[in-house]
Amino acid sequence: MIKVAVLMSTYNGQKYLCEQIESILSQNSVEVEIFIRDDGSSDSTRDILTDYVEKYSNIHTDFAENVGVGNSFMNLLYSVSDTFDYYSLADQDDIWENNKLIESINLLQKSGKLLYGSNQECVDKYGASIGLRYNPNEKIHQSPISILEKNMIAGCTMVLSCKLFKVLTEKNNRPSPSLLRNRIHDVWIAMIASLYDGIVYDPRSFIKYRQHENNVVGAKSNFSRRLKERLKKVRHSEYRNGRSLLAKELTIKFPEEIKRYPLIEICSQSHSFKGKIKILKNGKQLRSYTKESRFSFFIKVMFGVF
Repeated sequence: MIKVAVLMSTYNGQKYLCEQIESILSQNSVEVEIFIRDDGSSDSTRDILTDYVEKYSNIHTDFAENVGVGNSFMNLLYSVSDTFDYYSLADQDDIWENNKLIESINLLQKSGKLLYGSNQECVDKYGASIGLRYNPNEKIHQSPISILEKNMIAGCTMVLSCKLFKVLTEKNNRPSPSLLRNRIHDVWIAMIASLYDGIVYDPRSFIKYRQHENNVVGAKSNFSRRLKERLKKVRHSEYRNGRSLLAKELTIKFPEEIKRYPLIEICSQSHSFKGKIKILKNGKQLRSYTKESRFSFFIKVMFGVF
């Protein structure tokens, strides 16, 4: 039987948590072990998890301090052994179809890739479908440059091979906590897999991706959410410069792999005027993924928020 470690970070998730855990426990054709790191919940999430641990021997929990979703997921990844065949990430508020893991693994095995990601069926807070996140015919970019600009591989769909797990958890390869507060875990994981040409994307969906008012990250953006994100960057400098910080960290952690992608090296140099000019010269390619206007891109680069 294929052994899969399912990794979930929770935070004040009492409303939908049981439904998600039950859907993971119901997976077909695989042996599942669930590892949950609670990121400092203040509601009844911890009580719910304690009840599950007492009931199921294949559920393990760590009640930890709040470090944010990116650091929480990566800390959880570092804490799990390398004895599993595959590793899957799970959000606390989704619902998995019972063939989610085996379909993911089948495609990984067939493709020989390191990382699986898929489409998502968006549902409202009641679980009613509101459509697929991406059109099945839409091109999902998987190159390092495209992920640097706009990652489209959702963490909640990811299944990792043991080989990728070992690369990510190697101490010298681990990103800084400050980067994970700016660019969360799924961007880092997708980027590292992409450096090794290791992503397979599935246009099908095997999860119900719940959209509600408390999503940390959601598919259905609105004006209020976008404004909140922009204000956060204005008020807190550590949330700015996400692309250049990610590029810089990659040049430090994966210098040999980055040699094949000189544009990432250029993007890491946004701190200098000369570096900004180089980025602007490559603006057309970089903007092709985000659909930013030339003016917006110019402002971001020149004023240090790229």
